[in-house]
Amino acid sequence: MIFKTFLLILVLSVSLTAFPQAPQQKQPGPAAALPEEPSPVLSVPTDYHYDARRRRDPFVNPVPKAVEKAPPAVALRPAGLKGVLVTEADIIGIVVSREPSMNLVTIQAPGGKRYFARIGDALYDGIIKSIKADGVTFALTASNADPKLPREIVRKLRSGEQR
Repeated sequence: MIFKTFLLILVLSVSLTAFPQAPQQKQPGPAAALPEEPSPVLSVPTDYHYDARRRRDPFVNPVPKAVEKAPPAVALRPAGLKGVLVTEADIIGIVVSREPSMNLVTIQAPGGKRYFARIGDALYDGIIKSIKADGVTFALTASNADPKLPREIVRKLRSGEQR
């Protein structure tokens, strides 16, 4: 019996060394072409199924995770006066002349930046329509503006404040 077992082992080892098998190559399929994204560390595999007579799996969280939404894309504003919203513009000075085209307004933007503007100069969402001694009229140009809002905004000169 021992001799037969020894003979069988010998024949198998000789056949494996005499006739080596070539390793089988996987044929690339459509799934192999796309790289798979690694799953989170504590996630449940997609082919996993727990059958415990209507009892929950003690190793799976019963409260689903909240889906994280991507923050909305923020439009980058240009630098200078063209990047200032009408609602952000503070009127801190007005120079009125006999010639209406020579009227100037001093606008303070967030961050303490100050700009000098004339009639027709553009802001991010409006254009300066008129400059008077007591205030400035802006015409809104934003395409996404609410139709219920007025199309013109009058901003008064800030007076009585210490700077």
